[in-house]
Amino acid sequence: MAEQKRPTLYDVARLAGVSHMTVSRVVRGGMRVSSGTKERVEEAIRALGYRPDPALSALAAYRERRGRRHGSVLGYLLCDTDEYGLAVLAGARAEAERLGYSIEAQNLPRQAAGRRRLARIWFHRGVQGVLLGTSQAPQDLEGWDWSSFAPVSLGALAHHPAMNSVAMDYFDGVMKAANWLAEREARRIGFAVDSALESRTGHRWLGAYTSSLAGRAGIPPYAGSLGDQAALRRWVRRHQIDGVLTIHLAVWKALRDSMLRFAFLNAYECPPGVPHIASSPSDIGGEGVRLVHHQLLAGELGLPAESKTLSLQGKLVV
Repeated sequence: MAEQKRPTLYDVARLAGVSHMTVSRVVRGGMRVSSGTKERVEEAIRALGYRPDPALSALAAYRERRGRRHGSVLGYLLCDTDEYGLAVLAGARAEAERLGYSIEAQNLPRQAAGRRRLARIWFHRGVQGVLLGTSQAPQDLEGWDWSSFAPVSLGALAHHPAMNSVAMDYFDGVMKAANWLAEREARRIGFAVDSALESRTGHRWLGAYTSSLAGRAGIPPYAGSLGDQAALRRWVRRHQIDGVLTIHLAVWKALRDSMLRFAFLNAYECPPGVPHIASSPSDIGGEGVRLVHHQLLAGELGLPAESKTLSLQGKLVV
């Protein structure tokens, strides 16, 4: 007995009265098919018992991506243009070039109407991968239709709506630095980081500090001016501090003669020879591009049902 022929995409198209490309879009979850047409196609699929061939589906998706005129362009929404934000962007550009993409950077429009306009422009240019650059505050991205894009945010802040993200593991960095100080017999460790910069970690630095032995010692984080050397010294004396976590050269200069042990949480202003957490903002941008690339290869457009964060751990350099 001859084996029954497996129904094809073209069989479904004939039964539904549509093109084979329309059937392909429905099967792959495309958003550009009307509800009526989608219902006809799905009814034909059920009637024929059609199941996509995984190898052919992958080949079709590859050919479609290769055929897009501007599919190699990634959009980058700029929130901050400070030194850190530009370093993240530079890392993204380098990795994008390695993977065969270019990056079009645009300032994130402040108003919803501007965001809708930019989304339409990028959509018609064939831009699908979008990176949300680092920000000093959470962003509300109302007005952007994400259904045709693969978005990834860069940095630790939680934005609305939630999307996949890449950030340094700030919590891990504080724990490594605090443990290093504790191993060198620092028992009362203080935390002196500018509050605006600390907030960019999603308060992970402060959260790790307060959950560590240093935080449970009842030492409040330094809240005064970082340029006030007298206030810094009073804070150290009042709380009998013998170790300090910071990122600021000014703190080290004010207290370096007081026999304290220091650990810096990044390398930006770290003096030579002082232990610090080595982390590169360019790595955040590079990993963000790789994550977008994987989403595009898998055809994962739109916001994820459950967002995930890729955390990059820094290394303690002694």
